[in-house]
Amino acid sequence: MIRETEIPNYQSWFTSNFGQEKGESWAEPYGRWIAKHEAEFQELFAQLAHMDGEFAVEKMDTARRYDLFKGPLDGYIASWKKPLAPKAEELEKIGDFFFVEGKFRWDSTTQYFPFQKSKTGSIVPAKLVKIVQPIYPAGAREKRIEGIVKLKVIVQKDGSVSVLSVVEGDPALSPAAIEAVRQWRYEPWQLNGQPIDMDTTIDVVFSLTK
Repeated sequence: MIRETEIPNYQSWFTSNFGQEKGESWAEPYGRWIAKHEAEFQELFAQLAHMDGEFAVEKMDTARRYDLFKGPLDGYIASWKKPLAPKAEELEKIGDFFFVEGKFRWDSTTQYFPFQKSKTGSIVPAKLVKIVQPIYPAGAREKRIEGIVKLKVIVQKDGSVSVLSVVEGDPALSPAAIEAVRQWRYEPWQLNGQPIDMDTTIDVVFSLTK
């Protein structure tokens, strides 16, 4: 079942929907990590099988969220609805899905890491060691669109960055921010002397006066 959520012909699907440059930059990590992500997804389903709750699905505004090449996609956000939880905490996001060729396909390039427990102990913050400036989108420059794109990310224990979602920011700027931040590298957070994954937010500033 999980294998059937793979995006068929993903290289051409990403480039046809997001453009050549952006599509290739997203298709490469999708293909490289697909086996690892599917194994993690299997573990998640095994975990959900022992939990009280139910799936909840909401339609995604793909035109607002992405800078699309061919127009809106049929996209959805899947969450786990926890019974008896406070209203603000009852939904735990699981993943983004697109309806492609008659089936729901998981977009593993966006990960939410549901039910990740907070870590306590002696924590050493991460240190940014490589920053890549975003390429200002030509369309946004022509329209003189400026602002901050706030991204929710995971700084992984190998120092790489996985972008989870766009917290806020103009859709014309968000893809460029995501593409740049995915190339950033850190000396990772450490817990009791050991490197750990850690979620945080990153602000990417787009200014025409810089």
